[in-house]
Amino acid sequence: MQGLLYRWLLLMGAGHVLLGIVLAFAAHLPLTQGYFDYLYAARGLPLPSPEQQVPLRTLVGLFGPTVASWGLLFCALLVIYRRHGLGLIKPVLIAALLLWSLLDSAFSIAFGFTLHAYLNGAAALAMGIPLLALRPATRPRSPALTLRHDSGRRLRVLITGGSGFIGSPLATALSQAGHEVLILTRDLASLGQVRGRISALTDLAQIASDERIDCLINLAGEPLAGQRWNPARKQRFLSSRLDTTDALLQLVQRLEHKPEVLLSGSAVGYYGHWQDEPLDEDSEAHDGFSHRLCAQWEARALQMQALGLRVCLLRIGIVLGRDGGPLAEFKRPFELGVASQLGDGRQWMPWIHLDDVLDICSYLMHTPLSGPINLTAPEPVSHRDFCQALQRQVPWARLRLKVPAALVRLLLGEMADEVLLTGQRVVPARLLQSGYRFRYPQLQPALQQLLARR
Repeated sequence: MQGLLYRWLLLMGAGHVLLGIVLAFAAHLPLTQGYFDYLYAARGLPLPSPEQQVPLRTLVGLFGPTVASWGLLFCALLVIYRRHGLGLIKPVLIAALLLWSLLDSAFSIAFGFTLHAYLNGAAALAMGIPLLALRPATRPRSPALTLRHDSGRRLRVLITGGSGFIGSPLATALSQAGHEVLILTRDLASLGQVRGRISALTDLAQIASDERIDCLINLAGEPLAGQRWNPARKQRFLSSRLDTTDALLQLVQRLEHKPEVLLSGSAVGYYGHWQDEPLDEDSEAHDGFSHRLCAQWEARALQMQALGLRVCLLRIGIVLGRDGGPLAEFKRPFELGVASQLGDGRQWMPWIHLDDVLDICSYLMHTPLSGPINLTAPEPVSHRDFCQALQRQVPWARLRLKVPAALVRLLLGEMADEVLLTGQRVVPARLLQSGYRFRYPQLQPALQQLLARR
């Protein structure tokens, strides 16, 4: 039913575009004479000569582009609402319909064009009622991933950040593999996407000192992208990571049975700004806010080693997944027909498929690796190459647009250089040396799988 409403509304919008084109190009043609006869008859005016009709025909012709533009805008906003669920769009469209219908009908009645008023009312009802009932498209949830690396032991796993883009599918996959999963969260309602045998905690104090926890996975931290950075936000980035890690350290100190391993989140931002040099886990870092943030987070996590835990520092790249994350932001302009590129496109993108991130976490729970581990695909790409690969998957994105770096910096400030306009050519040397085989080592097959219709 929702699909039918959506197609009907698109048809109504396209009808306005067609009507506008007809008005613009046919206003001076003889085939519209009957329409102008009606206008003069409604006003009780004698029919003027063809020369005297020219001003009115010109006004009607000029009205055509307005009608066509409204139809195009209506269709574009409808597509955005249906695909992305931006809540403000629907009330704006309904308000515009109501305003247009009332004003146009009032003028029509005032000048005696009652047929116009009836047509306006019918069109407004034909568009307004379906629009009220229309809802954003519901996306089927991705099926839980079957993890490839499992020792057969059933572990008790505590995850922080378990309702996030990585944590939610990871908790689901571990639960499906037979592990007992506990998630620390401040909002129980945020666990709606997590499936399986999950226990939710709002405070680590709910874990008794004699309980057994085999593995800690620390993914908690306020996302860096989204808004312009300021000192207060940067402090939240740091405190949200360090406070959670400190709380886990206090938990481990009082547990009678210590966990075996800690998988602690970090990011490829640890390496700072680089050009084209390949970077493995032994590469030096360049200073910058992202490096300092990751370095402090990693140093705090390494304190767990003194308590006997094996600590893996997950330097995670740009994670591509179906349900949100960076790919949803990258592809939004492409879906609207615009293949946008940020800056000169030379910055490296150390990407990785979400399925590989989940597999690697399971792999590290059982594999005796420790220290820094790059979670990136073996073949990083430049931003330009990424945009070209994405355009091949969204072929209707014909308009190519390079967003100037200066404009990105003006809009986003420091975040532009820390996150969007610079990158790192990171390679997962330690994972490859240990024998891990990536599901998606190359970008094109990864994008094909992620953007395939379900």
